[in-house]
Amino acid sequence: MPLPQSALAPNAATTAPALSYRHTIDRGDVHRWAVSEVFLTDYADLTSDNYLAAAQLPPAHHYFGDHTGPAADAPDSMLLLECCRQAATCIAHRGLGVTRDSAFHVTDWTLELTGPTPPPVHGRPRELDIRAAVTRSRVRSGTVRAARYVLELSHGGETIGRCDISARYSPAEEAEIVRRYHRKSTPPQSSSLPAVPPGAPVPPAEVARRDPANVALADARRVAGGVAAVVAVPSGHRTHFDHPQDHYTAMILMEAARQAALLAAGTGVRITGYRSAFARFAELDAPVRVSAVRRRCEEVAVRFRQDGVVVSEITVGVSEDF
Repeated sequence: MPLPQSALAPNAATTAPALSYRHTIDRGDVHRWAVSEVFLTDYADLTSDNYLAAAQLPPAHHYFGDHTGPAADAPDSMLLLECCRQAATCIAHRGLGVTRDSAFHVTDWTLELTGPTPPPVHGRPRELDIRAAVTRSRVRSGTVRAARYVLELSHGGETIGRCDISARYSPAEEAEIVRRYHRKSTPPQSSSLPAVPPGAPVPPAEVARRDPANVALADARRVAGGVAAVVAVPSGHRTHFDHPQDHYTAMILMEAARQAALLAAGTGVRITGYRSAFARFAELDAPVRVSAVRRRCEEVAVRFRQDGVVVSEITVGVSEDF
């Protein structure tokens, strides 16, 4: 799953400051309500287009640490992606001047895990370094309305992955008008979802989970060439719905894609990355149907449909080598 060539400035490291892992940054800069869901610990500008961020990976977490299987001791791919999301969100606010009340919409992102993560030093939590280059894709009247981020991840001085994120930003009033226009109604909030999603939940062990609350799929069945299921997330999930949402977020769809890929490929594989595109909002008030097909040994193609329309396509990289 190769990423685009890095856009990071080769000489930016000469003035790079030392970052701290002692405390988390302002939770508002990463769109979280609970401090326990904030992993970014520091941020710095290098140039107008290059940034640094630091994160501490929690040694235990009810969601990001809830895994079984051969890769259970490695950092969760969703946790690394969440750190990238938090870094890009922080850069948007602090570096690009995107206002706190703006609506953020991820259009696509890609994560490639390039190698095994070194073990933590003397049992301490892992510390993640993120080096980011930003391209302002769209600027209107001096305001950034879209940006592309290339992020390189390292731990203990070793590169462990790269992430590419594209996002759009809209003023809150504009976003609300557009949202209602396309829906023809006001979207419901995540609090309206049932505490226990309908349907038969997938057994946790089949998607490499321990806690049934972290299962994101229901009504799974084998179909020609793969598996089919429905997205099913409880309204009270402390990470997925840390704060109210009016749609299934990109991170929820990513988790559902990973679980669908494990159903299709088996829990004995290692996740090597993701390649994702988000065409439209996944609404909360209609079923989101998932299909997953293992196209090649190293990839599972996952597609999300709602009312017969594709809302997202995610390719999950898998490997049987450890």
